[in-house]
Formats: sequence, C-alpha cells, structure tokens
Amino acid sequence: MEFTREILLTRYDRGIVEEKEDLVVREYPLTIYLNDEELVTLLCSPAALDFLALGFLLSEGIINKKEEIKSMKIDEAKGVAYVKTTIPKDMAKYFMGKRMLTTGCGRGTIFYNVHDSMACSPIEDNVKISYTKILSLMKEFSSKSEIFENTGGVHSAALSQGDDIIIFHEDVGRHNALDKVLGEGFMQDMNFSDKLLLTSGRISSEMLTKAGKRGISIVVSRSAPMDLALKIGLEMNMTIIGFARGQRMNVYTGKERIIDI
Repeated sequence: MEFTREILLTRYDRGIVEEKEDLVVREYPLTIYLNDEELVTLLCSPAALDFLALGFLLSEGIINKKEEIKSMKIDEAKGVAYVKTTIPKDMAKYFMGKRMLTTGCGRGTIFYNVHDSMACSPIEDNVKISYTKILSLMKEFSSKSEIFENTGGVHSAALSQGDDIIIFHEDVGRHNALDKVLGEGFMQDMNFSDKLLLTSGRISSEMLTKAGKRGISIVVSRSAPMDLALKIGLEMNMTIIGFARGQRMNVYTGKERIIDI
C-alpha cells in the first residue's frame, strides 16, 4: 500500500494563485486482534504493519520473546493484524489501572501509565559516544526522511549501534515509528542495550519508557524533551539529548555517556 497519495490543491504565494499537485501522507487504521480478541486500533502509516503490531505488543509488555508468537497475519484490505500467542494473555493483567491516550501525534491510540516506568530498573551500561558522532548520526537520520521531505507529515525513528543507522522507519505518529523500529529489532533478535534511539519528535515520558524497557540508554531527538521524561530519565539512568540539529544539542541527563572527541 502506498505511503502517500496525490491531491490537487490551490496555492497562494505572494499574490499568485495556482492549482498544483501535491502529496499527502495516508492515515490508516490498523486494528490488532490478539488471540481473536480485539485489542486496539492504531492510526498509522500503511507500511511495516507487522513490525508495528509486534513493536506495540513488545512495548506494552504483552510479549517478550519471539517464541511467544504462534502466528501473525496482516490483512491490509481490512486493516487488521491477527496475532496469536503460544500461551493465553490476560489483557486485564496488562492494562489494569492504565488509561487510553490520544497522542495528538498521528492520533494513534496507545495504552500508557506513568507506573510503566516503575517496572524498569536503572540502566547500567558502558555505552559511550562523542558529541560529533551524535551530530553525524542525526545528519544521516535527517537525510533518510524522504517522506517528511516530500510531505512534512510524518515522524521518524531509528536505531544506531554508534557508527551508523541500522533500522529506520517513518509514520504519522512518533509512537508508531518507534514501535516499528522496536518490532523490526525484535524480529532480528537484536540486543537493544548497546543501541541509541534517534527520533524526530518530542521526547515524552511514554517514548522514553518504551526505550528504557528495552535497555536503550541514549535517546536523541531533533525536538524537545518533556519535564516528566527528564524525571524518568534521571530515575532510569538514561541519557536524554534534545534539539540535536546542525552543530548544536542539549544534553539534559546522563552526560557521562557523552565524550568530547
């Protein structure tokens, strides 16, 4: 399914009015059924839907190992992901006390509760990276955002092992983009604990918690972090970097992982 579609619009530019073709990003509802029970509908971009479904289940703690996945089928025409697990899953157990949020970013519905962060132990690792390497990675990250360049309507997320970008996805929602990245890494049996997360969107508490649950200690964004994310980042011993653009960045927490080379 195409990520974008062409439209005809009327553009006004300094007194000149003209009809012009342009591209807009498709917004696609994906309903996840878990063991034949409707779980959630995500408003997303119609690409990498298998990674999105798995990444969402992983982020929510419903699955933790590939062996738990019995089968998965994506029906693009119906907008449905059918996932079956090897053992029953009690949804009340996972979502007790949680609330459903509308993110305002792609309007993707997610389950989230600040208490999710309490289940994460402080991250202890030996990951180090230089200021210049972070800026180099963010330049590479920006160059990969072809859909954003063409439409301005998506967010991006990526994983890097420190030298270059190894997984990259775009979506109308920043949470969805992150879940796609985590879902692909999960399918590759990837060790997340030595990776950096790069994102185009705000670093909110739920974005940080998704990364922290996977043992990712460094989160870098072109945008700003939120106050609660900084508090959680300190508790979880994570490095939060915002406004990483051009030759500048702000290191909000965990500066000991950044080396000046």
